[in-house]
Amino acid sequence: MESLDFIQEFISHMEFSNVGWQILSTLIFMLADYVTGFVGAVIQKNVDSQKMREGLLRKAMLVLVVFLSFIIQYSFNISVISKIVCAYIIIMEIVSIFENLKKAGIELGKLGEILKIKSDNETVDVIIKNEETTNESGESEEKKDEN
Repeated sequence: MESLDFIQEFISHMEFSNVGWQILSTLIFMLADYVTGFVGAVIQKNVDSQKMREGLLRKAMLVLVVFLSFIIQYSFNISVISKIVCAYIIIMEIVSIFENLKKAGIELGKLGEILKIKSDNETVDVIIKNEETTNESGESEEKKDEN
Protein backbone atom coordinates (compact mmCIF):
# COMPACT_ATOMS: atom_id res chain seq x y z
CA MET A 1 0.00 0.00 0.00
CA GLU A 2 2.95 2.32 0.65
CA SER A 3 4.02 2.13 -3.00
CA LEU A 4 0.55 3.28 -4.07
CA ASP A 5 0.82 6.20 -1.67
CA PHE A 6 4.18 7.12 -3.20
CA ILE A 7 2.74 6.97 -6.72
CA GLN A 8 -0.26 9.05 -5.72
CA GLU A 9 2.02 11.61 -4.04
CA PHE A 10 4.27 11.76 -7.12
CA ILE A 11 1.32 12.22 -9.47
CA SER A 12 -0.23 14.91 -7.30
CA HIS A 13 2.96 16.98 -7.73
CA MET A 14 3.16 16.31 -11.47
CA GLU A 15 1.12 18.98 -13.14
CA PHE A 16 0.77 20.00 -16.74
CA SER A 17 0.29 23.76 -17.02
CA ASN A 18 -3.19 23.18 -18.46
CA VAL A 19 -5.23 20.60 -20.35
CA GLY A 20 -4.32 22.12 -23.70
CA TRP A 21 -0.61 21.68 -23.07
CA GLN A 22 -1.22 18.20 -21.71
CA ILE A 23 -2.79 17.15 -25.00
CA LEU A 24 -0.48 19.22 -27.21
CA SER A 25 2.74 17.99 -25.59
CA THR A 26 1.59 14.39 -25.98
CA LEU A 27 0.82 14.96 -29.67
CA ILE A 28 4.13 16.77 -30.24
CA PHE A 29 6.14 13.88 -28.82
CA MET A 30 4.12 11.42 -30.90
CA LEU A 31 4.85 13.48 -34.02
CA ALA A 32 8.55 13.77 -33.13
CA ASP A 33 8.75 9.98 -32.76
CA TYR A 34 7.13 9.46 -36.15
CA VAL A 35 9.42 12.00 -37.86
CA THR A 36 12.62 10.62 -36.28
CA GLY A 37 11.55 7.11 -37.29
CA PHE A 38 10.96 8.23 -40.87
CA VAL A 39 14.25 10.16 -41.08
CA GLY A 40 16.08 7.16 -39.62
CA ALA A 41 14.50 4.91 -42.26
CA VAL A 42 15.56 7.35 -45.01
CA ILE A 43 19.14 7.37 -43.67
CA GLN A 44 19.20 3.57 -43.58
CA LYS A 45 17.53 3.42 -47.01
CA ASN A 46 14.84 1.31 -45.41
CA VAL A 47 11.63 3.28 -46.06
CA ASP A 48 8.63 0.94 -46.07
CA SER A 49 5.12 2.24 -46.65
CA GLN A 50 3.61 -0.71 -44.76
CA LYS A 51 5.63 0.16 -41.63
CA MET A 52 4.64 3.81 -42.02
CA ARG A 53 0.94 2.90 -42.19
CA GLU A 54 1.27 0.65 -39.15
CA GLY A 55 3.08 3.42 -37.27
CA LEU A 56 0.34 5.92 -38.09
CA LEU A 57 -2.33 3.45 -36.99
CA ARG A 58 -0.52 2.92 -33.68
CA LYS A 59 -0.35 6.68 -33.17
CA ALA A 60 -4.07 6.93 -33.97
CA MET A 61 -4.79 4.31 -31.31
CA LEU A 62 -2.72 6.27 -28.79
CA VAL A 63 -4.71 9.41 -29.59
CA LEU A 64 -7.88 7.39 -28.97
CA VAL A 65 -6.48 6.22 -25.61
CA VAL A 66 -5.75 9.84 -24.64
CA PHE A 67 -9.29 10.82 -25.66
CA LEU A 68 -10.76 7.94 -23.64
CA SER A 69 -8.66 8.86 -20.62
CA PHE A 70 -10.27 12.31 -20.62
CA ILE A 71 -13.72 10.77 -20.90
CA ILE A 72 -12.96 8.54 -17.89
CA GLN A 73 -11.50 11.50 -16.00
CA TYR A 74 -14.52 13.73 -16.46
CA SER A 75 -17.15 10.98 -16.25
CA PHE A 76 -15.94 9.51 -12.98
CA ASN A 77 -14.15 12.58 -11.59
CA ILE A 78 -10.79 10.79 -11.40
CA SER A 79 -8.39 13.65 -12.00
CA VAL A 80 -5.17 11.66 -12.42
CA ILE A 81 -6.19 9.27 -15.20
CA SER A 82 -5.43 11.54 -18.14
CA LYS A 83 -2.22 12.78 -16.49
CA ILE A 84 -0.96 9.22 -16.06
CA VAL A 85 -1.87 8.26 -19.62
CA CYS A 86 -0.30 11.37 -21.16
CA ALA A 87 2.85 11.13 -19.01
CA TYR A 88 3.25 7.45 -19.90
CA ILE A 89 2.85 8.14 -23.62
CA ILE A 90 5.34 11.02 -23.46
CA ILE A 91 7.93 8.85 -21.68
CA MET A 92 7.32 6.02 -24.16
CA GLU A 93 7.78 8.41 -27.09
CA ILE A 94 10.98 9.89 -25.64
CA VAL A 95 12.50 6.41 -25.37
CA SER A 96 11.38 5.65 -28.92
CA ILE A 97 12.92 8.90 -30.19
CA PHE A 98 16.26 7.95 -28.62
CA GLU A 99 15.99 4.50 -30.21
CA ASN A 100 15.31 6.11 -33.59
CA LEU A 101 18.31 8.41 -33.19
CA LYS A 102 20.55 5.46 -32.35
CA LYS A 103 19.25 3.47 -35.33
CA ALA A 104 19.97 6.51 -37.53
CA GLY A 105 23.61 6.37 -36.43
CA ILE A 106 23.63 9.20 -33.92
CA GLU A 107 25.89 8.35 -31.01
CA LEU A 108 24.07 8.69 -27.70
CA GLY A 109 26.96 7.81 -25.38
CA LYS A 110 25.91 6.10 -22.15
CA LEU A 111 22.23 6.45 -23.06
CA GLY A 112 22.84 4.35 -26.16
CA GLU A 113 24.40 1.62 -24.03
CA ILE A 114 21.36 1.63 -21.77
CA LEU A 115 18.99 1.22 -24.72
CA LYS A 116 21.04 -1.67 -26.22
CA ILE A 117 19.26 -1.56 -29.54
CA LYS A 118 19.72 -4.56 -31.79
CA SER A 119 18.70 -4.84 -35.39
CA ASP A 120 15.69 -6.98 -36.28
CA ASN A 121 17.97 -9.49 -38.03
CA GLU A 122 20.01 -10.12 -34.89
CA THR A 123 16.86 -10.70 -32.86
CA VAL A 124 15.47 -13.12 -35.46
CA ASP A 125 18.79 -14.98 -35.63
CA VAL A 126 18.82 -15.47 -31.85
CA ILE A 127 15.25 -16.80 -31.90
CA ILE A 128 16.03 -19.21 -34.75
CA LYS A 129 19.19 -20.48 -33.04
CA ASN A 130 17.29 -21.07 -29.80
CA GLU A 131 14.58 -23.01 -31.63
CA GLU A 132 17.16 -25.12 -33.49
CA THR A 133 19.07 -26.08 -30.35
CA THR A 134 16.07 -26.94 -28.20
CA ASN A 135 13.69 -29.77 -28.90
CA GLU A 136 10.17 -30.16 -27.53
CA SER A 137 11.28 -31.67 -24.21
CA GLY A 138 13.62 -28.75 -23.59
CA GLU A 139 16.81 -30.79 -24.09
CA SER A 140 19.56 -29.36 -26.18
CA GLU A 141 19.96 -31.01 -29.60
CA GLU A 142 23.70 -31.31 -28.93
CA LYS A 143 23.10 -33.35 -25.75
CA LYS A 144 20.63 -35.59 -27.61
CA ASP A 145 23.23 -36.32 -30.34
CA GLU A 146 25.88 -37.29 -27.76
CA ASN A 147 23.68 -40.14 -26.43
